[in-house]
Formats: sequence, C-alpha cells, structure tokens
Amino acid sequence: MLLLVCALPAFAAPVGHDDDAPAVVAVELHLPEGMAPDGLSGLVTLRKGQALTPGAVRKSVEQLFATGRFADVVALTQDVPGGVRLVFQLLPLPLLSHVAVRGNQVLTSGELLEASGLLQGGPLDPEELDTAADAVREAYQRKGYDAVDIQVEERPVPAGGVAVTLVVVEGKPTRVRQVTFSGSPALPLPRLVEALGMRPGEVFDRAKLDGGLERLRVLLREGQHWRAWVGTPNVVVEDSEASVAVPVSAGPAFHLRFAGNRRFPDSLLARVVAYDGEEAMDETVAARLARRLEAFYRRRGFHDARVRSLEVLRPDGEAAVLGFQVEEGAPLRVTDVRFHGNAALSSELLRSMLTNQVAALETWPELDLPMREDPLETEGRERRYDTSVVSPPDPSTVYVEDAWLEAADVMTTAYREQGFASAQVTFRGLTVDVAHHKAEADFDVEEGPQALIRAPIFLGIPLEVDPVWVNLLLPVGTPLSFEKVEQAQAALERGLGREGYLFAHVSNSVSVEENGTSAQVTYRTDAGPRVRVGQVLLQGLTRSDPDVVLAQLDLQPGAPLSVEALAEAQRRLSRLGLFRQAEVSLADPNRREASKDVLVTVQERPRIDGEVSGGYFLVDGPRITLDTAWRNLDGRGLNLLARGKVNYAGASAEALSSSRLPAGCSTGELSGEACDSDLDGFSGLGGRGNLALSQPRLSFLAPQEIGARLDLIGERVHRPSYLSTRFAAVMGVDWALASWVNVSLQYELENNRLRSRGGVLELINRADQERLRYPYGDFALHSLRPSMTLDFRDDPANPRRGMVLSSSVEFMRGISVHPTDVAGNRVPEFPIDGVKLSGSVSAYAPLGRRASVAVSARAGTIVPLTQGAQNIGSKLFYLGGSSSLRGFREDGVLPQDVREVLHQRLAACRAVISPAGCPDDLKAVLAGQVPASQGGELFTLAKAELRVPAIASVDLGLFFEAGNLWQDRTLFDPGVLRYAAGVGLRYVTPVGPLAFDVGFNLDRDEALNEAPTQFHFSIGTF
Repeated sequence: MLLLVCALPAFAAPVGHDDDAPAVVAVELHLPEGMAPDGLSGLVTLRKGQALTPGAVRKSVEQLFATGRFADVVALTQDVPGGVRLVFQLLPLPLLSHVAVRGNQVLTSGELLEASGLLQGGPLDPEELDTAADAVREAYQRKGYDAVDIQVEERPVPAGGVAVTLVVVEGKPTRVRQVTFSGSPALPLPRLVEALGMRPGEVFDRAKLDGGLERLRVLLREGQHWRAWVGTPNVVVEDSEASVAVPVSAGPAFHLRFAGNRRFPDSLLARVVAYDGEEAMDETVAARLARRLEAFYRRRGFHDARVRSLEVLRPDGEAAVLGFQVEEGAPLRVTDVRFHGNAALSSELLRSMLTNQVAALETWPELDLPMREDPLETEGRERRYDTSVVSPPDPSTVYVEDAWLEAADVMTTAYREQGFASAQVTFRGLTVDVAHHKAEADFDVEEGPQALIRAPIFLGIPLEVDPVWVNLLLPVGTPLSFEKVEQAQAALERGLGREGYLFAHVSNSVSVEENGTSAQVTYRTDAGPRVRVGQVLLQGLTRSDPDVVLAQLDLQPGAPLSVEALAEAQRRLSRLGLFRQAEVSLADPNRREASKDVLVTVQERPRIDGEVSGGYFLVDGPRITLDTAWRNLDGRGLNLLARGKVNYAGASAEALSSSRLPAGCSTGELSGEACDSDLDGFSGLGGRGNLALSQPRLSFLAPQEIGARLDLIGERVHRPSYLSTRFAAVMGVDWALASWVNVSLQYELENNRLRSRGGVLELINRADQERLRYPYGDFALHSLRPSMTLDFRDDPANPRRGMVLSSSVEFMRGISVHPTDVAGNRVPEFPIDGVKLSGSVSAYAPLGRRASVAVSARAGTIVPLTQGAQNIGSKLFYLGGSSSLRGFREDGVLPQDVREVLHQRLAACRAVISPAGCPDDLKAVLAGQVPASQGGELFTLAKAELRVPAIASVDLGLFFEAGNLWQDRTLFDPGVLRYAAGVGLRYVTPVGPLAFDVGFNLDRDEALNEAPTQFHFSIGTF
C-alpha cells in the first residue's frame, strides 16, 4: 500500500505557487532498528531550505516505493519553528530467507517451488503467499488431486527474514470413472481410448487430457477426416470420481482426385495442394486450394489453365471425394520483352528485374520427398508414383500476370531510387501468337527528369546534435533516393536519442524544383526535453552490493540519458553472471519530462548451484561431470567454481578398436611390454578437477568490462601418443572492449608428467630415440598467453551470418626439465623456450530461412627462441577428430614429414627377405597397428560446411576439409594436404548443436592402416 499524508494546508495550494509553500527545515527517514539506510537519502528530492510542494513529496514517495524494499511508505509533516519537518516512515518488506515444501509426493519440490513463484532471498509481500498457495493448489488439481489442501507456515529467522514452508496434504486423488465418446467418432472405441490416453481407474490428470484431445484431433486428420471436430469434454466429478464425455464429430473421410491433368501426375499435384487438415474443409478452403493449383500451372507456363473444385459425398456420409477438374490448355512461351522509353536503365537490367520477380514465386514440389512408414518395403511393395523431377521453364519465358505487375512497380521504384521522382513503368500488354503458343510483351517507361539533392535543411535541431550522418547519407549532387531520405531520418533520430532527446520526433519533406532537376530535403525536428538521468532505483538486490550494480550501469545522475545507454547497461548486468534476469528501464516511460528515473530490476541466482551430467564420448569413453558454483561470495560478484570430470578411456572407441594393439598380441606372437596398455583396468581412468575463483567484473576498473580469474587444475589425460598427469595454476584477465571484441591475458604455472602409452609403436630403439624430437619425462614450465577475439556472428551458439576471428600467442619457458626416453631412462636435458602462434577465421552466410554455409581457416606454428629448444607433447599441435579433420581418428593425422620417413623405412623393411630383422615399430605397422601421431610444430586446416534443414530441429551438414601437420616446421609445404569429406546431423539446441558426423578419408594411406571412415560426436560446431 502507498499512503501519502499531508498535514499542512499548504499541500492544498495549487502547484507552481512555491512562494506560499512552507520551507523544509529537516528531512528524516524513519526505519526499523537494524535496517541500513544505504542509498535511500538520495531518493528524496527535497532538501533542507527548499519549499515543500506536493509534487516533490509525491516523487520522493514514488522513488522510495520503487526500490521494492518497502511494503508501505508514509510521508508526514510536522510544524516546527521556521517551517516544517518532513518525515518518511518506511515499513520494510520481510525477506524470504528460506522456502521449502513438505508433504508432497506426486509433484517434486522443484516443480512446486517453480509453480509458487516465490523467490528465495527476495522481498516477501504477504499477498504473495496467498497467490503461491493458489498456484500450488492449481498445479495439483491439474494432476487430478482436487482435494489437495495447502497451508502456509511462516517463522522468523534469527539472522533476519522469514522462512516459509508450504505444507501439502495431497488427499485422495480424483480417478476416472468412465470415458465416453458422443457424436460420430468414425473410429473404433479402442483407438479412441488409446489416443485419449485415459482409462477408468487412472488418476484424472487434466494436463494429460489436454494432450489426449490433441492426439485425437491429429488421429482424425491423419485419417483424412478434414471436417473432424473434437469439442470441450464434459467432466462430472462425484465422490472423487470423474466421468469424462468427449463430443466428437468425425465427418466424412476425404480422398483427393484430379481429372484433366496430363502434364503433371496426381502425386505431384497432391504435394502442390499440400492440405494438412488443420483448417476444416469447406467451399472456401476448396476454392483456395484450386487457386493454388492454378497458380502452380501458371508459374509453369500454362497461362490459360483453369482449375475447378468439386465435392462428392457418399450417400451414407462417411466418405467424400474432393476433386479438382483441371483444364491445362497449351503452354505459353514469352519470346521477347521490349521496353520503350528507357535510357537511364538498360533493357537488360529491367528484364532481369522481371525475371527475378517471376523466379521468386517458383516452387519445387518435385523435391518435397514424403515420409514413408516402410521405406524398405518389408511389408510388401507399395504403389509406385512418378518421382521424376521436371525442371520449371526459364522464368524469363513465363507470363504470370501478378508477378509482372509487381515487377513494373519494382522497376518504378528502381527509377525513383535513382532520382527520377516522376518515373513510371507500366505494362502495355501481351501480343499472343495463338497458333504457335508464343507471346511478346511490351513495357512503357516514362523516366522524366533526374533530381539531384541539394544541401539538406534542418529545422528545430538542437545545437548538441551534429547531423553528420544525414550529410553522409545524402551528399550534395547525388540522385534523390527516398529510401536514403528515410535512412537519414532514422539516423538523425538515433543521434537525437544518443544526446538525450528520447521524445524527439523527426519528419521530412521533399520538394522537387527547377523542372524536376533539383531536390530539397527538409527535416523538421520536435526535439522535446533533453532527458537526463534522475535517480537509479534498484529492485531485487538481496546479497549483492548496490555499488557493484551501479558501477556497471555507468549512469550518472544529471547526465544525458539515451536508450542505447539503457540497453548497454542491461547487457553489462547480464554478463556479470550474478542474475537470472536483469532489466533496465525508465520509470513511467511515457511521461515527457526532463529528468527520468531509471528502474533496475534483477533476480539473483541461487547462492549454491550445481548439476551432474554424464554420457559416452568416442574419445574419452563413459564420462560423468559434476559442476558446482558458489556465487557472489562477498556480495561484490566473487564466485567460487568447482568442476570435476571422471572418464574411463578403457571403454573409448580407441580402446575398443581392433587395431589398437599389434595383431601378434592376440595370437601370442607378442607379449609383455609390447602388448601392455594404459587403457586397461584402473590405468584407463582419466579426468580433470578444476577449482576457480572468478570475478566477472573488477568494480574499481568500471565502466571498463574487465574480469579476473584464478584456476587450480589437476588432470590425467589419455592421448593417442602420450599419457599426461598435469597440475597447473592459471591467472588471467579478460577485457571486453566492446560487444564484438575481447582480449585476454593468462599466466600459467604447470608441472607436467608425460610418459609413453603402451604398445609396440612406442618401443623404439636407440637410433629412433635420437630422432625423437619430443621426449617424455617430468617438466615444470610457465607460459604467458595473450589472445584476441573479434566476433561479428549473429548467434555465437548457432551462427548463420557473420564472421569470427581469433588469434593467440603463447610464450613458453621451462623451469625444471627432466626428460626421459620411452622406457623411462634419463636423457640429457634441453631448454624449453619458444612461442606458439595460432589463428583462425570463420565466416557464415545464410541460404534461405534456415540453410547456411560456413567456411573456416586455421593455422599455427611453434617458433623456438633458443638454440636447441624443444617442445613437449602437450604443447604441440594435433590434427584429426571432431574439431579438425573428421575423416581421421582423434589426433590421428601423422605429421607429413614423419609419414614420408615412415614410408621409406617400410619400403626398406619390405625389401629384405625376412622381416624378422625389422624394428618392432615397423613390424607392428605391417601387422596392422595404426601408428600414433607425436604431434607437430606447424599445421594448416581449411573447412567448408553446408547446413540445410532436415526435419524439425535437425539439420543436415555436408562438409569438406583439407589440412596437414608437420613435425619439423622448416619442411612445410603448403601444397601437400590431407583431404576429408562427410555428412552429419545437427540437433539444434540453444547452447549449440549436438553433432553426429561420418567422415571419409579421401586420401587414405593404406600402408599405414588408415581407416576409410570415422564416426564423431561433438557438442557445437565451428
């Protein structure tokens, strides 16, 4: 309740007579004991010494009440020597410190809390409890528990606030006594009951009943009962039992028939009709379908085609035929289109406009492939339909009257956009050669004079607004374009809005003078008041410090206020990650006034949040993940994040592959270390633990959007070429310079223990050890990683338009280097000192409503900074897998220079009489094992993908990829690439698509046992 009490006759004085109003001697805020008055004094507009006016008191009360912290705000005045004392009595709303549900069994506590709408940690209005109880009661009644009783228990909490418990007594459920169908259902009772989904004895679930009614309607439509009607059920509840009577009128079952069609088969015309039964069949609908067929024929060149609908009802009324009588006529071909009077625009250009207008109306029903319930015909052959695709005629030879008239308007608009203000293009007519079914067309063009723009005139524009955008869009001496005139007006209105003129209105007038050769554009501006920021009112804050929110808003009282500033402030609040919802708006936005209060309404996230997820991944095997977040620990946005992930690589696709170990291991020819694997037993366990402190925005650097983060990481990773046990600490800052550009800087200190994965290919001799560029061992190193991202995509999760560019530089240097060979023996130390460079660019372009094409290019290299510097396996580049070349297994692309040497060694091994003297790694390859990639210093990758809609939220992706990897960057050859192509499905979700891909190796190296096909599953695409 909002109450304003005025104790002096001065309040009754007319507004504006401040000389007669008493002076304010003092202003007091009366709050309950223990409640802090932070931020409240600034909401009172009256100050000591000012005149007391009703408007000022009213605004103060409104601003105090708008904070959402008070149930009642009362303004009182007291006579004192020299004037009056103004007292605001504030009755705070209690805080809902805890909310729980007790006694529920049918519905979960989460469902009931969501239905109640109660927000834990927010202010609690007593009326909200009654509303919450009613909402919970309604949720139970929807589930069939009409006798449910909801009681609300309140108890004060010592720390402050109120704890609320919703006590549920579910009671006896209402059960279905009987289900009847009245009218003429036309279907057997068992099918009706099955579709409705309600049987006697079940709990009477009203939500289930609604779904059953819709299924019943769909069932009747699928049976081609196109006049079917399912009415509102009549429900009678007595003694906790419900009798449900469903009125159904099925109407006749319709069948489509076509007569007179010689050029197009019935199956094609049925797809043109494309009637789904959503709208009840009547004469109006039938006539519309006939016109649809006529339009199809005319777009295919049959100008004289006529289609008439006819309905024939069987005497018993249970079936009907909807027929279409087609009079095709002869196809008409336009052989020439002439334009008379055009000079500024060529006939070829005008002809292309006409052709494009006709082509835009063309459809391809031949390509609409109907779904089949038995595509393999296991239950017998079905009737064959003509499925040949007949290409439509050239649009430039087709006469469609409506399209041609629209094309004339398009041509007229094109002329007027070139400054020909009085231009007019009209369709003269068609000359038809009836004998040869040909026609010639003529258009008349009246161009008139071309008007050139003079300097625009601005009337009423404030001095603070620079009309530079108008002058850029309408340069002097260019042809008059009405579209650009409107664009310039919109730019001027935006410029006014940026300077605080939120209520500005701009109109334009164009006068053509000097016999149509000169155009004068005049913009008249009604600027209205220049709006400035009044008070910033915060609602919904419970744990967050108001200063954190105010720092992100960047709205200073008295500064000019713009809509863009409000939108930017809301975006910044949303990016903090502290709030489920954040809204920044004007208080009383429709009132024109020079000072507007800004209302900030937020809904804070729970203090503790978490989720458990799991699944199977081809690379990691079965995996379970736990995410937990303790948000806003200090009230200033500090978050504690914990993430744990455990996977079992022993059940991954690699572990289950028959080519993982040499063939001799299964036959007994090889044993011991040659056949040992780190994927067996407990050795196959892997995972990652991450504990992080995150500050999304550093308030002392506001309004700059700079955040900081500290991560502690421990992980055990199985890669095809090594096993890594790693511990690291990472400190980083992120700076969002704009919504489309982000820069970051990270410093990482890590200890990495790398050792070889079991298998013959890793058991190399001393000569091979000398060639091994990336040894194993224990390494401590630190890295500095600056990076930058430019993101112009329309949707980061599911992009269809735009571009994203990213680049990163990593400076790596060793602290403690203890390398070993594959067997674990110590080898001479070496320096780790290099810089890792990488970059990528991806572009997206839409093709139609949902289809799009995506292309991407990536490259990277590692440059040593010290003579003799080497790199460890975890810092190298790898190719192959769901995120790179999908025709290869994960990290499965061998470096090109290594592959060439391996081919030479294999050739030498095959040349000897007995392969017994060959090294074990070569014998393993000859036995069928796939060699593991040791990574490389340089890579290139290019990708292209066509994404087209398939069904519902599933898209089809066709991709082609090329790239390669080099272990020694000095041997890089850009012309030597590995190629892959494939197809995949993408299930579109708000957080990115779930992608299942089948990749084909187009350049398979059979000598190295590369597989021709690979399957990949991933979340998200490039």
